Amino acid sequence: MAEYYFDTETTGFDFDKDEIITIQWQEVDRFTGEPIGELNILKSWESSEKEILENFSPNLTCHHWDFIFVGKNLLFDFNMLNQRMKHHNLGEFNLRHLYERVTLDIKPVLVLMNKGCFVGYQKLMPKTNPVENKDISELYRKGKFAEIIRYIEDETQDFIKVYQELKKEMPSLAKHL
Repeated sequence: MAEYYFDTETTGFDFDKDEIITIQWQEVDRFTGEPIGELNILKSWESSEKEILENFSPNLTCHHWDFIFVGKNLLFDFNMLNQRMKHHNLGEFNLRHLYERVTLDIKPVLVLMNKGCFVGYQKLMPKTNPVENKDISELYRKGKFAEIIRYIEDETQDFIKVYQELKKEMPSLAKHL
């Protein structure tokens, strides 16, 4: 069983017209959330969107215990992957396959921690980089790829820190159920 922090960066939020510019993942320890190995980043500016999708797609179809997706708002990433794969005639990310996969999305936990409010739940995650997700497409258009990579590295560290804390503290809530 291998857990992987997973995320994508895109040129926007429209599944039909916007593109995936990076796909990133890093293995994390399934008990502690500690990062294992290097952060992998597939960059469309070094090849193409189609090529990074082709390179990553084996992780979508492998045995579901071999690549457990861990992230925040994974449904967005999965829908974007599916739409962009269809766009490039790479097949579809079968939603039934997604149903059978093991995934850990912390978005619902953050919403509950925010008293059930969707508005503002993201503020519960500390940010070390002042760049916002909405700024990535502008950085991409301007060719500021090093800033995008720095954002991804910082966002990964921020996520992993929260994930480690959740792994440590959540089990104690079980005694209250």
